[in-house]
Amino acid sequence: MLSKILIATDFSPASDCLVQCAAELQAVGLQEVVLAHVVYVTATPGLEEILQDEARPQLERQVAMLQDKGIRTTSELTMGIPAHKLDELATRHQVKAIMIGSRGGGLARSALGSVSFKLLQVTGHPVFLSRINVEGKSDTCDVSVRPQAFTKILFATDFSQTAQRAEDFLRHILEQYPQATVNLLHVCDAGDYARLSPDGLKEQQELDRRRLEDLQHNLAAPQATFKLDCVIGKPAEEIIARTGDDGASLVIMGNHGKGFFREALLGSVANEVARRAKAPVLLVPDVH
Repeated sequence: MLSKILIATDFSPASDCLVQCAAELQAVGLQEVVLAHVVYVTATPGLEEILQDEARPQLERQVAMLQDKGIRTTSELTMGIPAHKLDELATRHQVKAIMIGSRGGGLARSALGSVSFKLLQVTGHPVFLSRINVEGKSDTCDVSVRPQAFTKILFATDFSQTAQRAEDFLRHILEQYPQATVNLLHVCDAGDYARLSPDGLKEQQELDRRRLEDLQHNLAAPQATFKLDCVIGKPAEEIIARTGDDGASLVIMGNHGKGFFREALLGSVANEVARRAKAPVLLVPDVH
């Protein structure tokens, strides 16, 4: 499921951390990486070759970092609009997902911070967002993909077709981590459910609970520890509140669907979670 991924890099300390994160994915089957850097030149024609020459040794350095971890690695150095080029490269190399840094405290100094959210809007590939905070001006960083990152999973679902596709990734991880702790979460949007009568609301919540129970059964993970939550509230806030030091170490969710991910392209809930979650987020689109 995650045997081959594309990692976007801009050679900042944040992207060095991102490369280090890739080793964690070996535990769920990562074998091959395409390391990609996109030179984005605007209003400065003639600098393309200079920027590519400057980038090449940095790219080789990070390739060596991955190879030292036993990961088969190829590189791509190209020019264009970063988000669109990354999507094109992911398609050409037939990767299973794209890994990129999400906006952290120090990531505002990195081009990855802005590219990641544009990428979510244009790509049909699953995107693994790793939240990285670069401290000060040194090379030290705080990386949210940490040891045992796949043992405490939050799976947010609206029972849509998109969410069902995301279930495949959860199922794959549980095959590698059969004793993981999994929080299956469905958030009933307070605004949407305000129109229901008390009896209608109770009936809907009972239906949602049965759906979560069916999901747990279909995952066929008898050694895993499950917690099932059906709550009423603001979906993004409920998901984000379950991340952090004592919360989920990984969030898996669809990026839009028929429920609280219903907006076109990247839903507002998924967008908010991508920006503010204190854990890595795997966002799975409805089509590929």
